[in-house]
Amino acid sequence: MRISTVGILATLSMILTSTAVWSATSPAEPGASGSTDTADQQAKQDPKPKQGDGSDQGDALPALVDKSSFVSGKTLMVEGRLGHGKLLADARGETYLFVDVRSELAEIEALGTRRFEPLNLAIVIDHSGSMKGQRERNALDAAAGMIRRLRDGDTISVITYSDQARTVIPVSTIAPATRERIIANMRESMAGKPSGHTCISCGIDLGLRTLVGRRAGIDRMLLLSDGEANRGVQDEAGIRVLARQARSRGVTVSSVGVDVDYNERLMSAIAREANGRHYFSETGENLEQIFDQELDSLASAIAKDGQLVVELAPGVRVAEVFDRSYQQVDRRVIVPMGTFAAGEQKTFLLRLELPPSPVGERPIAAVSFTYDDLIGGVPGECFGELASQMIATPSEVSPFDAIVLGRLSRSETARTLEQANLLFADGRGREAQAIVDSTLGVIRERREQAEAHSKSGGFSDPFDRDLDQEFNSQAKVLDSANAGFGAAAAAPMPAAQSKPGKAQVRRNAAQADAFSL
Repeated sequence: MRISTVGILATLSMILTSTAVWSATSPAEPGASGSTDTADQQAKQDPKPKQGDGSDQGDALPALVDKSSFVSGKTLMVEGRLGHGKLLADARGETYLFVDVRSELAEIEALGTRRFEPLNLAIVIDHSGSMKGQRERNALDAAAGMIRRLRDGDTISVITYSDQARTVIPVSTIAPATRERIIANMRESMAGKPSGHTCISCGIDLGLRTLVGRRAGIDRMLLLSDGEANRGVQDEAGIRVLARQARSRGVTVSSVGVDVDYNERLMSAIAREANGRHYFSETGENLEQIFDQELDSLASAIAKDGQLVVELAPGVRVAEVFDRSYQQVDRRVIVPMGTFAAGEQKTFLLRLELPPSPVGERPIAAVSFTYDDLIGGVPGECFGELASQMIATPSEVSPFDAIVLGRLSRSETARTLEQANLLFADGRGREAQAIVDSTLGVIRERREQAEAHSKSGGFSDPFDRDLDQEFNSQAKVLDSANAGFGAAAAAPMPAAQSKPGKAQVRRNAAQADAFSL
């Protein structure tokens, strides 16, 4: 059954990876500022007067405007939603704040009017001993195909790394006369047999240096590895620091793990910290399709340098941030979101704690999103405010918003996959399957909860989402994970060391990354 209801609401986004944080606030601090652009939209969302408790004489309270969601924007649409539009007054409360940032400009006509930014691409390829043979041939073919598809005026550099990193192709501008020569030079320079260890951090560092100083454009690094980092920075915390440095310089890093012996936690962490995607190529045969997917997203970019700021109202505290990297300064939560391709969506989710508040409107947060608009050619900005209604009657507390519930479920599914991977790798396969089964049960319950909320007409959806598909896709991935763990248990060696077991762990990591967007 399709769970959806059309309304005039809200669009804001994603994506969060992090740990729980708290921010001390003072009740005397000023609240968030208003927005006349979204006020009319919010008023239209709930045109019917809502009655309060009334006085002893039966007087009705003034009509309340629903501020539990908003929508704003043009080239990029931003939707903001609260997990609960109504909460119990005079008691400590908890709710969620969800932001969905997306572009609905997938039409060729819209792309035809945009400002084309030069693409600055650095391809960083593992050249350690484990890459010899068909793996490296696949990587070279994929890189050659990407270079052929770059536009005249784009720039390319190619880096390889083993014990150290070296520049195979220095920064070169693509032109009809240079394209095939660049490919030939790349193949010639990498003709030697791969050897040595794996210094992923060396490759990232040199790749970043080739991107520094290039002319303004869209900067992307594509990092490929088939092994464990055993030289240079080897721990996840250190790798995350490097990825954050890339992000702070405006460079998005996407990572590709080849075969089953790379460190999926490290490669996924790089992509998440640097606003990229993590891919798993079990055989290396689909590398060309992965490279093409990355190039398509670059070539259809309609916005860059996206940044989300959530300014919490006084007294509201962050309890948890899901999936995305962020920075918190006083009451402001700052989330870099990078480049947006046509039709792309990114989301962000926060769990918030509220102090006891009296009956009436309770401001929660002001949300703003800024970006470089490649369609309009000017800076873009979206803004909206979110507030809950504090009520005295427990039975009138809102059910969990179905759209926010779906996004929360995605985060929990990603977390389950990561936890199951750790258990499985530790030889505790039955425990890994048990937590997957437990999450499957929760998904079924939440699907029913979202369906009930939809049937009650308790929320509107400006994007007509298929929530049924949302929950079904999560269940399908979890079922596949359990089946993979079970199949690996039948291998003649310990399940976690078998190729089927390792492949399932890498698939789980790539799916977890996709659910975290």
